[in-house]
Amino acid sequence: MKSYVINLDRSPHRWQRMADRLNAIGADFQRVRAVDGRLLTDSEISDVYRPVPGAAAMTPEEVGCFLSHRKCWERIASGQDAYGCVFEDDMLISKRAGLFLVEGSSWIPGDADLVKVESVVGRVWLDRTVHALRDGFELARLRSYSFGSGGYILSKPAAERLLRVTKVFSDAVDHVKFNPACGIAGSLKSYQMIPALSVQTQSFYPKGSPLIEVPALAVHSDPRFPGNLMEKPWLQRKLLQALRRLGHRLRRHWRTEILFADQPGAFG
Repeated sequence: MKSYVINLDRSPHRWQRMADRLNAIGADFQRVRAVDGRLLTDSEISDVYRPVPGAAAMTPEEVGCFLSHRKCWERIASGQDAYGCVFEDDMLISKRAGLFLVEGSSWIPGDADLVKVESVVGRVWLDRTVHALRDGFELARLRSYSFGSGGYILSKPAAERLLRVTKVFSDAVDHVKFNPACGIAGSLKSYQMIPALSVQTQSFYPKGSPLIEVPALAVHSDPRFPGNLMEKPWLQRKLLQALRRLGHRLRRHWRTEILFADQPGAFG
């Protein structure tokens, strides 16, 4: 399985760090030259981006980030492999990632469109049914919004489909893949790896650490929520949130924090 690393020309040190780690685990990888949103003209942005009335507008950096991910999807769609892995260049990659990135994709469930291999801040809802993998790793269906597109595996058919439906887009790339408010996310069969193979440096290192790298690809706008939940009055919002939590539990979903594989306690 080939890995694709999105990297801006103005961040050569990030590319070198990512290349060193991927070489160390024996991965097959390519650099994908990122689209720098700061350099996009208003016309270039309007050609691909259609704002949603009443929603926060995407930033130019988010548009460039989306176009960068589409470059990766194009390579996955046109390649020979059944799956490809996409990384942004501010990620830490586990020393154990070679267990899954080097030896093919037979460990991925046949119905998987997407496997998220990234840990993010906060908790997500997962199916209680898990697929046991090697060395203590597991997979479970992802049943809630999970922000971030720093590390994920995408199937060839899903890449082809995403390319078709995002020739023009209205939301940031992680929302298109993971946010039920944005349409296609609800029809993608997405899995979460437990623990995760990657994490952003700003999520892993303590605040103030010189090792933290601020994300280079995007300055984020405010997200949309299913049913515009966050725009409702406080009491109504709290009631709907409680009902959604109850619905998850009735469907036998469990809420958990996804840890990074190289941190203490990641394997329980």
